[in-house]
Amino acid sequence: MVEAGLTDPQGAGPDGRESLKLAFDTVEIALRSENWFFETVRKKLEETAPLSEFPTIMGANGHDYLLHFTQFLFFLKALDCTSADHIAAFIASHNAKLEEQIASDDFSKSEKEYRKAIIRPERQAKILDTIRTFNAPIFAIYEYGHLLIDDMSPKTTEKLIEDLRYGKLLDRRTDERMSADQKRILIASNGFLEDTYRISLLMQRRMIAASLSDAEIAAARG
Repeated sequence: MVEAGLTDPQGAGPDGRESLKLAFDTVEIALRSENWFFETVRKKLEETAPLSEFPTIMGANGHDYLLHFTQFLFFLKALDCTSADHIAAFIASHNAKLEEQIASDDFSKSEKEYRKAIIRPERQAKILDTIRTFNAPIFAIYEYGHLLIDDMSPKTTEKLIEDLRYGKLLDRRTDERMSADQKRILIASNGFLEDTYRISLLMQRRMIAASLSDAEIAAARG
């Protein structure tokens, strides 16, 4: 199909052909780097147990679920959204987005689930208190599910977290203060997912740069 698109006499001229080829090459590079990320995580999980014991990750949509969850962790740090104040602003944006979606005429998802995912003041206070205590963006399992509701169902997120915990890529954290809500099962990343994803992005950047001519690189910089 790609070759047909590039050689179609009704298609693009020389300049268009090169642009189309570059677009396809870029997509291929992105997919290769994502696949490297997924395979690296799989190998790490295999150090703990056979892959069949990680059903959420190895299921039909496991690649996408893993990417969604990892990107959430990665961009919190990459965008320096880690302090209580930053997370408070993030939660406000999250709530506003869900309210807007629910009010939309073409909203077709579960209104009940989306309303549950709106983080109310009492729950926000607990989240921010936890972040101040650990000095890191750590959430309860169900809170991850609500924050990622646009990418996958809360139940799927919770099952994914269970798989990643079993595979030793996430850690259980305990807030031992007497004032802490002990019903909240806190989960933190140990950094493996974010570090592996960052390497995959660097690989992608280098492969794309290697595929460009000097003139194209100069044009991109200009």
